[in-house]
Amino acid sequence: MKGFEKLLSPIEIAPNFVLKNRMIKAPQSSWRRNEDCTADGSDAIAMYENMAEGGVAAIDVAAILWEPAGGIYLGAYDDRFIPGMIELNEAVHKHGCLTIGQLHHIGPSAGPTPDGPPPISSSTLSEDEMPVPKPWCQAPRGLTVEEIHEKQRLQIEAAVRLQKGGFDAVEVHVAHGYFLDSFVSPLWNKRDDEYGCQNVENRTRIVREIIEGIREACGPDFVIGCRLNGREFHPTKQGITAEQAAENARAFVEAGAQYISIAGYGYGPTPFRYCPDYFPYPEPDPFMEPFVDEYRGVGLWTAVARRIKDAVDVPVITAGRMDENLAERVLEAGDADVIALGRTLWADPWFARKVDEGRIDEIMRCTRCASCEDPVTQPRICRVNPTLGQERQLAAKPVAKKKRVMVVGGGPAGMECACTLSERGHEVTLYEKAGALGGRIKLAAMIKSGGCEEVMHIFNHLTAMIEKSDVEVRLKTEVDEQLIRQEAPDAVVVATSSPYRIPDIPGIHRKNVFTIPMMSKLAQVPLKMFGPDKLASMSEKFFPVGKRIVIWGAGAEGAQCAEFMRKRGKDIVLVAEDGDVGGLIPLKYKERIEPWFNRAGVRVVRDATVAEFGKQGALLRFSQGGEELVPCDSMMVMLPEQRDPAFFDMAASLVDEVYEIGSTLGGENAFLKHAFADGRRVGCLL
Repeated sequence: MKGFEKLLSPIEIAPNFVLKNRMIKAPQSSWRRNEDCTADGSDAIAMYENMAEGGVAAIDVAAILWEPAGGIYLGAYDDRFIPGMIELNEAVHKHGCLTIGQLHHIGPSAGPTPDGPPPISSSTLSEDEMPVPKPWCQAPRGLTVEEIHEKQRLQIEAAVRLQKGGFDAVEVHVAHGYFLDSFVSPLWNKRDDEYGCQNVENRTRIVREIIEGIREACGPDFVIGCRLNGREFHPTKQGITAEQAAENARAFVEAGAQYISIAGYGYGPTPFRYCPDYFPYPEPDPFMEPFVDEYRGVGLWTAVARRIKDAVDVPVITAGRMDENLAERVLEAGDADVIALGRTLWADPWFARKVDEGRIDEIMRCTRCASCEDPVTQPRICRVNPTLGQERQLAAKPVAKKKRVMVVGGGPAGMECACTLSERGHEVTLYEKAGALGGRIKLAAMIKSGGCEEVMHIFNHLTAMIEKSDVEVRLKTEVDEQLIRQEAPDAVVVATSSPYRIPDIPGIHRKNVFTIPMMSKLAQVPLKMFGPDKLASMSEKFFPVGKRIVIWGAGAEGAQCAEFMRKRGKDIVLVAEDGDVGGLIPLKYKERIEPWFNRAGVRVVRDATVAEFGKQGALLRFSQGGEELVPCDSMMVMLPEQRDPAFFDMAASLVDEVYEIGSTLGGENAFLKHAFADGRRVGCLL
């Protein structure tokens, strides 16, 4: 397509490894394989096949273990894994897509293993010497030279199994904070022998010997690639530099690597690890502030790609927050040769085909919500693509019997459900009492504006897909018993919001008490006039609340409100009804927000409620006894939604099939990932 000529052009890595375009699936563990680490019949096969059909040129299958190491990864340390590999590769290859098998061992980045042995690394480190503190890592044990040679042998044998299993290439994983990176990184490697970090020859020795061993074992036609850190970030600034990365890459290519794939890693007290998206939340740690412009521009990995590309004569792959426009610019500039797409393809496995066919408006974008890593050790999900890893279970199969369906509520849950029902062949009418679709998406986008998340992608995609569908939309229409009787549908899907909990305490109705419904109503017209980003910018100069604010509720709603208000100069006391702060905020963000509260001067009060709100402020009552009057000018009630069954019960008395989805169910279902998951599930169920 015009405008993406470079992105859609082929490139040869080797004569038997020619990419049909410059887009490949980035290596990411999915935890969608079988618990015994086989691939046979697993959900991972359907997931990868869907991406292959979606048009990418190659799929880098990540985290293939060369020795048992825990977790639901793909194994390659025994011949019993080969049949599943063959099944996976046949499924991908039939769509003209190549495969890369990435050998993996987490090494010193392993988390706590109670009563187990310490993780392995290049060097034995004390807790004080670790570049990442507890609880994220634990002190590792360095290997002897004999043990190093044994680990090399295991990796070479695993590569042979990948070749027998039908992979087109093997990738030696020297990136992130994992086993092989611990040798090339001065943050981990404190050895003084031939595998030490004194010079490029010694620090790359273990990897070069593995590459040479794979070539000898697998022959001249099996493609060997290498993924490495282009740069490492640490408060001491003692991690891998771009110059060192270029030296490492040159050494790997001289040993036989046929491509270089660039990644990176963030260490420190609040690490962002292998994913650069999270470090600006809520604000960057001081040592990361110099990199914000790179992050907002081409991305942290691509910012150093050109230096590495200039050092080697093989194709260079880059990654990080890519869309089709940035990818094309990077390729045109010559900073890289191939673009690796990670969460881009989790959000929309058919991204490449849609770019090729000019269906840009149909692309579902990653919103950088971190739900896929909440936690990282679960079968991966995607907030905006509920079919990820469940392609078979949630396929939109044509209906056997067409039904007339009323979907009540035009927020993301209702829109997703309506689109799925229509795609399957049902006759769908979507009702929304407001004058526009979208629910509270724009309000959420305003709260998160300028941060990491990009919530408006949801609004843009769902409204575009509703317009392209056969769904009939009725705005400014409130559904009641009379309308249901009049329409006489076969099924009703309830996708309305539940009421937020607002306890009946003295002073709760004072003019300076603000609730989520009240804030939504206040923002409705300005959001329509100015949009989320502009309104967020305007709110930095004026926001209609007092200087001193007590926020009641420290779940996701309250914690994010506290962040928003503190950035606007408000003095905040955040009241948590239990010991938790952040609630269901995805872990990658949650683990960063409380340290920021401490730095930013947000006072967090745990195990307390507000007993009364009066002229002098909020009277806090502690669960262990005692009270405290907190002087303030305003109070914001940010307690979660609770299910109200009244509408469901009414509809169920009139229609045989009635379903509730999304925030209608209250509690955790108020989150966007549940809106999409519920909407798709019910859409496939009817």
